[in-house]
Amino acid sequence: MSIEGYVPPGRGVRVAGWLAAGGMLVYAGLKVYMALRGEIGMPGSPAPPEVQARFEHPALAQAGNAALGVGAAAVAWAAVARWGARIPRWLLLGALALAVVMQLAGAVVTVARGGPGMSLSDWAMSGVQLAAWCVVTVSYAARTRGPARVRPWAAYAAYGAYGAFGCALAYGLMKLNWALGGAFLARETPLPPTLREDLLARTDGMVAGHWLSVALAVLGMAAALHLAGHFGPHGRLRRRVLLVGAWAGCAFMAARAVGLLGYGFAGDLLVFSGRASVPAEYATFAREQAWWDLLLWSPYWLLFGACWGVAARRYRRADGPGRAAVSHAGQAVGA
Repeated sequence: MSIEGYVPPGRGVRVAGWLAAGGMLVYAGLKVYMALRGEIGMPGSPAPPEVQARFEHPALAQAGNAALGVGAAAVAWAAVARWGARIPRWLLLGALALAVVMQLAGAVVTVARGGPGMSLSDWAMSGVQLAAWCVVTVSYAARTRGPARVRPWAAYAAYGAYGAFGCALAYGLMKLNWALGGAFLARETPLPPTLREDLLARTDGMVAGHWLSVALAVLGMAAALHLAGHFGPHGRLRRRVLLVGAWAGCAFMAARAVGLLGYGFAGDLLVFSGRASVPAEYATFAREQAWWDLLLWSPYWLLFGACWGVAARRYRRADGPGRAAVSHAGQAVGA
């Protein structure tokens, strides 16, 4: 999309955009306040002492959360502002989708921890923020949709590649948050008890692993853009590397989602049925992790793997004239 093709949003959408951006700026300000106090949590509801003790640098963790809030506010603003038309559609739409997912995950975490004790204002703020982000995202997708210019399979290839890009971006941002001291969804990550303790304690090995994951996420984002038809034409070696990597990612992530690697849908159901070999002292912990894996992590890995598979299948078929189709698909989706 370009400035010339900019379609301004309606008044209601602009209000939703400013609500979304304002809410994230308020969140960032509260996190800055807690960073200055050197505490984990939010004003009026700091984390328990045992949680505070897990963070060696609480101010750094809160500063990382504040940075995410400012970045999310900029995304919401760009979606309703004229200058946002200068940003590639695929990039801004992916960031909006990621923000909606993060808002939904945050709402789930808030409800799970607050439960019936949440006040009416807390419920209202969570609902308004989530609704505002959904309105902004749907409106942006509709206003910037261009005419169909490619064959269906080429379009699916681009959507699959951009889906993989979005999943890699979400994973990389989460790992970057952890590397900088944040803890977004860290306690909800399914891990053995000892590894979970290392994760929350931010051992040197874990922090190094976070940075390695960030690098892998960036590599995955670059591969997804190549599969979508960008940075072409691709030579034979690059095509083979992309295909091997995409199919390997598809197989690994599908195996993780199904449960062939220890966690996944099958493992979660074994925990719920009582057939999993879990020590009695970890039974409650295992069920809590299984719920998070069933509702969040396994669906995420299944989606991630499916995106790699869809993108790789069409990319493999795109030879000769087909390569132009894939490239045009990327331009159509990213216009």
